[in-house]
Amino acid sequence: MKKTLLTALQIAVTIGLLWWVFHDPERRSEMLAAAKLANVWWLGAGILVFFFCTIVATARWKILLAVQDINMTWLRTWQLFMIGMFFNLFMLGSTGGDVVKMFLTMREASNNKAAALLSVFMDRVIGMLALIFLSVAFLYFRYDLLNHAEGSSTLLNLLLWLMAAALLIIVGMFAVSALGWVHYLPQWTPLRGRIVEISAACHMYAKGWRLTIWAFLISFPLFGMFFTTFYCAARAFTDQLGIVDIFSVMPIVAVITAIPISVSGIGLRESLFVSLLAPFGVTAAVATLISVTGFLINTLGSLAGGLVFLFYRSSTHESINLRDMQKEVDRLEGQIEHSE
Repeated sequence: MKKTLLTALQIAVTIGLLWWVFHDPERRSEMLAAAKLANVWWLGAGILVFFFCTIVATARWKILLAVQDINMTWLRTWQLFMIGMFFNLFMLGSTGGDVVKMFLTMREASNNKAAALLSVFMDRVIGMLALIFLSVAFLYFRYDLLNHAEGSSTLLNLLLWLMAAALLIIVGMFAVSALGWVHYLPQWTPLRGRIVEISAACHMYAKGWRLTIWAFLISFPLFGMFFTTFYCAARAFTDQLGIVDIFSVMPIVAVITAIPISVSGIGLRESLFVSLLAPFGVTAAVATLISVTGFLINTLGSLAGGLVFLFYRSSTHESINLRDMQKEVDRLEGQIEHSE
């Protein structure tokens, strides 16, 4: 019942945000005029960059799998990554596709299921750490500009608080793992299951710290490529924005849309772009176009994962059922929690 209510709330928020973004006929007219003048070469460049983005993301995950002695082929690893992206489009929340990726990876690594699950989990943790460092680096160049505009100032401060909280949680989990305190957490501890998972992941990946560091370093060009897809979308409609401008606002967009406020960040993303690009002199119509186009470039790549899924055959040749996936992942997470 609780999950149903949260889903209904997400859908309601999405509809409300979309109405706010597109209800103005003048803005819609300006968007249509700008779209007719779009530079399609920049759109093509964005699609190409996104393709390389999937290759780099696959490389990072393959390294994390190798730490746990899971040696899938490049093609199989890329297939599972693309399938996970595809399901992220349709499963509510930012990690819905991870459940599918975890399940299929556990099938491929039947003798090491816990490691397969934790590799996906660690992929998220390392990505968040890299995003925090990258955010600080690029916000340095545009902090004054964003901090002195009313709308962007609020979002900037929200990002800083969220990143500080995320960094504190991640560092705290590493400390809990290193000191062995996870064994003493009572069963009623809030988010105990997630704490145990992070602790287990930290413990396992500390043993292969050299490869783990490589996976962390690869995250920087990975995020750079992801942000570049939106830069290409921006250049298709305006020359007002430089790459540093886009790289400065994208961390705010990436972090806030990762929170399951709306479906796949739809509506919320557009609202954020309107507020964040206003200090750069970009109109609401063009900012909305940049957001929608950047999202569509990434969506096109994710839809390609649907084609991969159609032709995917697991090594066990077993049928795939979404409900069974969730049950199996929950079961293994329970095993990891109670093994600590």
